[in-house]
Amino acid sequence: MTTLSADRPSTDPKDDLFGHAPFAKSLADSICRYPGSDGLVLALYGPWGSGKSTVLYYVAHYLNQRPEGERPAVVTFNPWWFSGQENLARAFLGQLQAVLPAKSEKFKKLGKLLGDFAEGIGGLIDLSGMTGGAGRQLGQLFRLGAKREPKDVPALKSGISKILKEAGKRILVIIDDIDRLTPEETRQLFTVIKALADFPNVVYLLAFDRDVAAKAIHQQSGLPGDRYLEKIIQVPFDLPLVDRVALRAALFQRLDQVLGDSSDGLFEQSYWTNVFFAGIDPLIKVPRDIVRFTNTLSVTYPAVRGEVNPVDFIALEAVRVFLPDLYDVVRTNPDRFSGHNRDDTHEGDRNAAQAFHHRWADEIPEPLRASTQALMERIFPKTGQTGYGADWLAEWRRKLRACHPDIFPTYFRLTVPLGAVSRSEMTALLSLAGSPTDFGNALVHAKAERRPDGLSKARALLERLMDHVEQDIPDAHIPTVVQALLNMGDGLIDPADERGMFDFGNVIRISRLVYHLLRRLAVDKRAEVLEAAMRAGSAIAVQSRLLRAVDKEVTKARESSEATLLRADEITRLKAVWLDRVRHLSGELGFLDHPELPRLIANWKDWTDGIEVREWCGQLTTTDGGLLKLLQKFLQHTSSQNMGDWAVHHRPRLNPSWLDSYIDIAASANRLRQLQRDGKVPDDAQEAVSQYLIEFEMLQSGRDPDGIDAFDD
Repeated sequence: MTTLSADRPSTDPKDDLFGHAPFAKSLADSICRYPGSDGLVLALYGPWGSGKSTVLYYVAHYLNQRPEGERPAVVTFNPWWFSGQENLARAFLGQLQAVLPAKSEKFKKLGKLLGDFAEGIGGLIDLSGMTGGAGRQLGQLFRLGAKREPKDVPALKSGISKILKEAGKRILVIIDDIDRLTPEETRQLFTVIKALADFPNVVYLLAFDRDVAAKAIHQQSGLPGDRYLEKIIQVPFDLPLVDRVALRAALFQRLDQVLGDSSDGLFEQSYWTNVFFAGIDPLIKVPRDIVRFTNTLSVTYPAVRGEVNPVDFIALEAVRVFLPDLYDVVRTNPDRFSGHNRDDTHEGDRNAAQAFHHRWADEIPEPLRASTQALMERIFPKTGQTGYGADWLAEWRRKLRACHPDIFPTYFRLTVPLGAVSRSEMTALLSLAGSPTDFGNALVHAKAERRPDGLSKARALLERLMDHVEQDIPDAHIPTVVQALLNMGDGLIDPADERGMFDFGNVIRISRLVYHLLRRLAVDKRAEVLEAAMRAGSAIAVQSRLLRAVDKEVTKARESSEATLLRADEITRLKAVWLDRVRHLSGELGFLDHPELPRLIANWKDWTDGIEVREWCGQLTTTDGGLLKLLQKFLQHTSSQNMGDWAVHHRPRLNPSWLDSYIDIAASANRLRQLQRDGKVPDDAQEAVSQYLIEFEMLQSGRDPDGIDAFDD
């Protein structure tokens, strides 16, 4: 089933949900049919989140379907990867230098020329390049770095142009995420494009929000942004509006996935229809709105399932995502929104209430004002003109409506979590970044501290650290923080910090921190820092999770030419380092107690021929105690709820096929039966042994324990 996810555009037209594919195919055809050899700049205009990145992926897909002779060489450049760096021009040319020689033999000679050209253009882009005429030489656009050897920039450009012209092969440069840049970076990027747009046989395809880019250019240069863009863009395309029918269908499909079954009697179709069309529908404008909205629901709704009316909760979460100021007004003024309005109140009180509601309504953007007021009146009848008396309260409470004063607080209990990390705590942790031991110990100690909601303070610190990873950890301290996380990280694993299938574990939180810290380092330093931290560290679960993530990133980049954190050969080397650490640690007593042992030995198997893992497990299970300990590590517990039931059923699971790569599951079953008969199964291993034998018998009878209906009877 096709689903949406944050910042992951669709890459294959067969997954097209919003009708982008036909437009992308026409755009790809237009690029291939362009008859001239002069440089050409195309623009794809669309608001943030409207599907521009998806269209770019589809364009690349259709180009790859064409015959080799018609297919352009595609170079993808995402300036956001280099956000915060001074020189986008050199980054852009570096991408051309890295990609083009590998695309065709005809471009082999470009590598050194592009490198010299990038070095020649040197430092910051000169703003005067935006005011000069089209005839100004490229040298006027850039100033040379003071410490670089001077280059003959015009000659280098002429040489590059000659090779591109003689090659006779079109190059398509795709540039996305322009509207994520700062105004200064936006100004730099368009200056680069303006300067380099006349390379022969090079077509640029830029995707951005025209209004955002125009404002950024005007803010930085004082020039009219629209007119400046018109001088750069030869052929503009406006992204077709997404069909409302398709947008709603995608939203409803995702809501079904996130909220699941609503057989508890709280969901009323007619009420949902009225609330949706009254105020939610106008808030959903582009595909990314669906992602933002439903991702929020996937985190917040499971915590209050069965305690709130699902329609009211969806509506209020829509307000929280799209109208956060109004959400804060509602949250902090329960008496103004909850309860009934047929009271014998003083006229002055009624006038004050009306004035209050007029004030927040006036702050709503005019296009959304009427629909938002209608939505609020549906959720909170007290805010409307129709009189609702105290006789409605019992019905509202039975349906768990947000308008009941007793139920109202439940809808907002996740907005300001108790036990949140204070600024002083965050500052204290950051002050330890220069010492891997102190930094790691601080996180381990925080794991023992419980917040009122049962989560550890370590989880909260790890999440807050992501806010500081880009700016508040000095460059010199990045290796020490990475070392601390890759040494102490496994000590922060805590099942209490994972709340349901939509939540993340601390292993993922730590690996994300390490990933983003490494991205700040020079490309040639990342693997070196990571290898040193891995060799000195014992957090093999965090290390393997990070390696799998960057390995997947490299695999995806083979088709898109996107920059990756590490190269494939570096990842191979780091896997070998990880395997050495696992082999060493597997000989220690505590290895068997690792909370993620099944995942660790699975990685061990996947990154070797599997023989040494089976030998290790075979040696471990020569004793009955070792066999029982291994089974206990693979024992799982699942939760399910039958249609119409209020109760949640918890079931142990241990499918012997999960261990088939490591032990002889049939021989183990015979040993376990004998241990049961002899009464030699310890109490703490009874559940694991029993479930193993139950599911082994299911396998023997041809039933799949992992099947959907395996345990229905």
